[in-house]
Amino acid sequence: MSDLYDILNPWGPSGAGGPGTGGTSESGLLGNSALEGDASRMCLDKAILPPVYAIAYSAALKAGGGRITREALQRVLGYSGLPRHITGQVVLAADTGAPAMSQRDFNLALAMTALAQKNMPPSIENVVFHKDDLPEPDLKGVESLATEDQSNGIEVDGSGQDAGSSPAYPDNTDDPWFSTANGSAAMAAPTSAMASASLSENNEAPPRSSKPAPYNSANGQKTGGRASVSNGASVQSTVPSINMEGVQWQLDLEDVSIKESAEKGGIVFKHTNYEVSTRSFTAMVVRRYNDFFWISNYLVKRYPYRMHPNIPPKGFPVDRHFLDNRIKGLTRFSSAILRIPFLRRDALVIQFFTNTDEFSRVIKVGNLDTDAEELDPKEEAGNTPWAEIRETYVGFDDFYGQVIKDEEKYRIQITALEKIARYKQAIGDELCTYSDTLRHTNTPLESTTGSSKFLAQSKAKRTLTSNLNELSMSFSDVSLLDKSQGEVMKAISAEYLRRLYDVVISMKLMMDRMRLMDKSKEIQRIGERNNSNRKSLAQLNGDPSGNGAASNREQQPDRASIERLERLVKDDTDELQKLELEQQCIEVRFYQELARYKCYESFLQTHYHRIMEDQIKHHTLVLNAWKQALVNADNLPTNPLDFIS
Repeated sequence: MSDLYDILNPWGPSGAGGPGTGGTSESGLLGNSALEGDASRMCLDKAILPPVYAIAYSAALKAGGGRITREALQRVLGYSGLPRHITGQVVLAADTGAPAMSQRDFNLALAMTALAQKNMPPSIENVVFHKDDLPEPDLKGVESLATEDQSNGIEVDGSGQDAGSSPAYPDNTDDPWFSTANGSAAMAAPTSAMASASLSENNEAPPRSSKPAPYNSANGQKTGGRASVSNGASVQSTVPSINMEGVQWQLDLEDVSIKESAEKGGIVFKHTNYEVSTRSFTAMVVRRYNDFFWISNYLVKRYPYRMHPNIPPKGFPVDRHFLDNRIKGLTRFSSAILRIPFLRRDALVIQFFTNTDEFSRVIKVGNLDTDAEELDPKEEAGNTPWAEIRETYVGFDDFYGQVIKDEEKYRIQITALEKIARYKQAIGDELCTYSDTLRHTNTPLESTTGSSKFLAQSKAKRTLTSNLNELSMSFSDVSLLDKSQGEVMKAISAEYLRRLYDVVISMKLMMDRMRLMDKSKEIQRIGERNNSNRKSLAQLNGDPSGNGAASNREQQPDRASIERLERLVKDDTDELQKLELEQQCIEVRFYQELARYKCYESFLQTHYHRIMEDQIKHHTLVLNAWKQALVNADNLPTNPLDFIS
């Protein structure tokens, strides 16, 4: 949408300088070379890359001792079969001079390698040009890179690094939750250019890997995250065992395209059909709103303790505006489903986006599991201490208050951006009206009487008319720019915040469900009743340490009462175990989803970076338009007598 600003720039991108520019075009607002360079390196950020990128990245991490060094990249590129001078060009183009390469630069290197394998020059410009049809790099055997190091006796574990060669825990700025488990299955998962290595292959109780973790603690156990080094003593910090596939935090990524189908559904009562196309599944299916609503309810039932995307509300499409908003909402809903790893792998979700049959028929004949997910809380907790999970859940109400504040904050921000967008469009409309008054209209002259000295068009008047027409064009340019900025703010900036707002609402609804399903009070009630029954049973059995033991020994025990109490104690014990397991599931899921909720704030960098880029671009073009208007204004006649001569 930023190309809404792409109108004629009279001063040119290089900013050769007009009057009063003062050379600001090379380093100020008019100089966009730095921004363009950064943008070109980010060209793959939203691309869906083949699994070989993740496989090669994981192998390079292990070969580089936990970070991507130039040597590790060169070893990976050695599997491409390209001449050494070509791989050297690739490394030189991708390297930024930092001690370690980011995953973004590593993916650029692989993309340039793929181009070189197709006899194209390996350059970032070529990657930008071919970003939508990049060939897949051929790196056969790259997954064996780490095993070669281990077989040759090279220590690739973080704990075995040479202290003089690299830090014990390298600074991987692209992944604040550094990977703790990179199994072979995780390497095969598709990922985007900005995707971090997964902390676990999936959230459905993944099998434990026998391979060592990247960093080991002093007792040889796998740690859950980074450790900070202070005075020679390492301090362990745990990370929730959630899937950290980076694509789920990229709220600007849209993998789904939805448009209204030309063919209506239904025989008697017609309904609107929607054509749903997905890039990741390379499929196009036809669905109606009730199908989306059904899949939304299914996700809540299947994953009750998780955040889910929000579906737009029901309603009859009475006008075009309502239908357009519904399509936007369904696109936002569907794209969010495919961004979240555990939802994207759900069997029914896959059927929803790939099966071309009517979805109602898919549900009937598919024999798919629609029951709530089963999970082992201890397996899900991983290395996280249970005391930490319990402590987090104790602050449930405090976190709920934070979510309410976030909801209010984003709601105010969205409203403010939409108001600014409307004001900008209104300013553009008024500037357009003003521009029309400056433009001379070619209409026949009216019949007039009087001195021809004041009726004839003087040379100054003709010059004035010509320059006012030019000035009118400058006002029109500024009008178009203000309207475009309003459209960008409404269609992009406010839309991105609305997606963050949806995450907040999802978190709030999940916490509401957890509050209703909480078993703490029921566990306490049954526990107290069970303790009371145990005491009564002990008294009937003649407990020597209990009260009333002497009287119990004097009288014959009531076998019926004893059997009844034993049955009650057994039932309560079984019920307690079941409730405690459910409560543990709620607590561990809350801990994990709270971590996911916090991770979504990383999208704010992308959001505000684009806002600032759009503002700079807008104000640069507006500045150029006003400078052109200033030239036209300075060319207006200034001698009063020229208008009557």
